[in-house]
Amino acid sequence: MILLLLSSSAAASPGSSERQFLPLSARQAYVNGQEHLLITAFVPDGLLRYDTDEAIAIANVGMNAAALGGYRLSDGEATVRLPALSLPAGGLLWCARQATAFAQAWGRAPACEYEKDTDAAVPDATGKYLRLGNNGDEIQLLTPGGAAIDTVVYAGGDTSLLGWQGAPVPYYHPNNLFTSSGQVFYRLFDAITLQPWPDTNQAADWAQGNRDPRVGRRLAYPGWAWRELAAALTVQWSPPTSLQLAVAPDNSLALLQQLFSQARNSIWIEVYELSQPQLVQTLVDRAQAGVDVRILLEGAPVGGFSDDERWAAQRITQAGGRVSFMVNDIDDAHDRYPYLHAKFAIIDSHTLLLSSENFKTGAMPILPADGKTSGHRGYVLAISDAALVARATSIFVADANPAATDIFAFRPEHERYGNPPADYVPPALTPVSGDYAVRYPAPISVSDARQAQLFTAPESSLSPGPLLALIDRAGPGDIILVQQLYEQPFWGAGSSSAAADPNPRLEALQQAARRGATVRLLLDSTYDRPADRRSNAATVAQVTAIATHEGLDMQVRRGNPTGAGIHAKLHLLALGPERWVVISSINGSETSNKLNREIGLAVQTAQGFAALQRVFWDDWALAGP
Repeated sequence: MILLLLSSSAAASPGSSERQFLPLSARQAYVNGQEHLLITAFVPDGLLRYDTDEAIAIANVGMNAAALGGYRLSDGEATVRLPALSLPAGGLLWCARQATAFAQAWGRAPACEYEKDTDAAVPDATGKYLRLGNNGDEIQLLTPGGAAIDTVVYAGGDTSLLGWQGAPVPYYHPNNLFTSSGQVFYRLFDAITLQPWPDTNQAADWAQGNRDPRVGRRLAYPGWAWRELAAALTVQWSPPTSLQLAVAPDNSLALLQQLFSQARNSIWIEVYELSQPQLVQTLVDRAQAGVDVRILLEGAPVGGFSDDERWAAQRITQAGGRVSFMVNDIDDAHDRYPYLHAKFAIIDSHTLLLSSENFKTGAMPILPADGKTSGHRGYVLAISDAALVARATSIFVADANPAATDIFAFRPEHERYGNPPADYVPPALTPVSGDYAVRYPAPISVSDARQAQLFTAPESSLSPGPLLALIDRAGPGDIILVQQLYEQPFWGAGSSSAAADPNPRLEALQQAARRGATVRLLLDSTYDRPADRRSNAATVAQVTAIATHEGLDMQVRRGNPTGAGIHAKLHLLALGPERWVVISSINGSETSNKLNREIGLAVQTAQGFAALQRVFWDDWALAGP
């Protein structure tokens, strides 16, 4: 690699574009020395007006602390000198255009700012400040002597710049939810050590530029914990521990009622939607009894925010609980995730409840005396483990942080996030009748759980998350059973294809079948739109064609076993002697895996596998070929 050097201030102004070149040895001295600094993330197109929240992150991947005083950041037109900061080995810091703007977007202050002094507590860089081009630019990190030790070119930037190879790092923008505004470019890194992958000065080093559908074609946004939650949390139990499983609509309400009604200290809930009247009454009762009830809801669910949810928030708040919403339509709010789609609760800081289902009547109906009802097929898991509870609690605290601009607390008088209309009639506490005969009247108790992995989207739902890792282990004699609301045949733009933009979840299942595993995939037919190129019907056609052509033991069906559709997100895996149950809130779309806030748990349990396998095969038989 040839070294690029900006002229020093003695010979040119801070913004000078005059360039000089030095031998490779000058750069190599820094690479092989006591410090090794890299540009590891940047935001060129900020969320705020005039992009005042632009920022660049620097990582120290060396063995010793690095003194940053005098190091420079340049975009070729302007250069700033970093203040006298110390960056520990393995550390990362952000330098922002304006500290107050960065804090508004990220919920925390940067380590330095370079346009002007907006926060006296944040050290200032000096020189002509950078203005990163939204449509493309170049960024270089220079030593105090002017040697360029790292370069990145993005979007429409100049790829002829020495120190860069090949195409620029593109924005990732497969659909309108993946906006360029606020998009954080970041280097791919090891999820355990948090160290960046080896620097090749190419687009493939970066999440947006790497074309691997599992690890690349990714992005981040301000406020995400893409580093902190990159690795799933693994816990192991010896002797094995116990847990409870519930099947919706059969007994899901019973499990939630049991756990919520027994709460003595706290109930914290993060869920897409909540309006089930019996659950609401239980939460009201607990709040009135002095239990700390806190609830975080999605402020703009598909189909709109309902009066039933306003009523639920009103009642719980009046009883002393706290209800907030993640929003993007209040003042300058930019919601961190298009959809807060997770479904979990933490009871008494002791028990984690994780669900594929929203806390609504559709999945949790009150059962009639004759045992015939209608509802969504789905699953709930409850487990008591300190480490799992601690991780879930940290997610809730971060997501529900009242200092974040996208968190809005219930206000009775607010037109959208307030009381329902005066003529509103609350939902009645009446049973839901239907043609589905309940097969599982009580939750399932399991006593042989040996290990678990808690994972989240958008951080660890794909690689290196546990779901794909488990599927990758399947081979001859193994079995994978999947029950999903949907699993799209391809990702990317709507006009794309499985060849250009594969769904890595579906690809992993097909590869497992190619290795000799038995794979069955049961998808919903109730909400499916067969004319859509990404429908379940299209997935059935695509997978069936591949399985037939290649002679794979892989089948896919659509069904509606419980009268109101399949809403599950379930994977059951028999891998040699191991049996795994994976329950999550994650659907089979790119948005679910790369943008939404989602949560899942993979548990090794033979008893749980056996119980839910019976549910799956019964539903499979009802779906027909």
